[in-house]
Amino acid sequence: MWKKILKLAMVSTCLIAIAGFPVVAEGQQDSSADKPITLKLGHVAPESEPYHLAAVRFSELVEDRTDGMVKINIFPNSQLGAQRDMIEGLQMGTVDIVLTTSAVLANFIPTSQVIELPFMFRNRDHVYSVVDGPLAKEIYKGAEDQGLKVISTWENGFRNITNDVRPVSTPSDMNGIKIRVMENQMYIDMFNALGANPVPIARSELFTALQQGTVDAQENPMGQIYSSRFYEVQDYVTLSRHTYSPEVVVISLKNWKKIPSEYQSIIQNAAAEARDYCRDMKIEKDTEFIEAVKKEGMQVTELTPEQVAMFQDKMKPVWKKYYDIIGEDLIQKVYNHK
Repeated sequence: MWKKILKLAMVSTCLIAIAGFPVVAEGQQDSSADKPITLKLGHVAPESEPYHLAAVRFSELVEDRTDGMVKINIFPNSQLGAQRDMIEGLQMGTVDIVLTTSAVLANFIPTSQVIELPFMFRNRDHVYSVVDGPLAKEIYKGAEDQGLKVISTWENGFRNITNDVRPVSTPSDMNGIKIRVMENQMYIDMFNALGANPVPIARSELFTALQQGTVDAQENPMGQIYSSRFYEVQDYVTLSRHTYSPEVVVISLKNWKKIPSEYQSIIQNAAAEARDYCRDMKIEKDTEFIEAVKKEGMQVTELTPEQVAMFQDKMKPVWKKYYDIIGEDLIQKVYNHK
């Protein structure tokens, strides 16, 4: 009897192998590298946005270096949903890779929002030394407990304010302005502290909300301000650079474990190369975007150091609130990092 059962098991295993399905014990990684893998990558930006172009470069590098065995299909413009929807898709395994701001990722990894605390970073070099170094482990701590794996931090950029009410050069100029913010409590707290009326709205609904007057203002990096054509519905832009917004590359942990280790290494290395490509492009393009919106008729306000200090002073209560949420120790480590 047992001999028959053993023979049947052996036959079943052979049939499975012939059919092309590897036999993998539960909890073990599929080490086979002979089956093509297709991954879905989603983000919310238009195809002209630099981090979309970096995603294209990422896809090309991965496909080339795996000899076509790993393909990454890109879905821009919120085709796979809003950022929160896509992160939930990562957890379920219905989405493979998402580019997301840490403000939305913070709903799953609270410590990640340290990156977007207002006026946290002195400059881009400060940012890169933090998110590319050992502090990244502390910032993204707990990701795998949420079914997520962070593999790189790309760039969306420093965020700026646009509106169609009046030029903004001091905190008092924000009084009463209805401003769209991401679905993140820190951004709500930030603009409440400035006397504005923050309204959480999904990125895919933003242009219509501005066009119809549901909100008066919004804040985004220059790339998105230009590529989303906000100059058609906004008159003023203030180069506040109030927060730095990364574009975090997050992978479904559930699906990551199914990818052979040799491909995992290629994906991680390609993500690092695409990160540098993204950053170089953002630095080059920001000046171009500022000049471009001026040509489209927007009035651009550059804050003086004294005006920046006024905004920073208004942010003190926001920082204090997030000491308990993020951890005062981590906040100080990031702020003082050289």
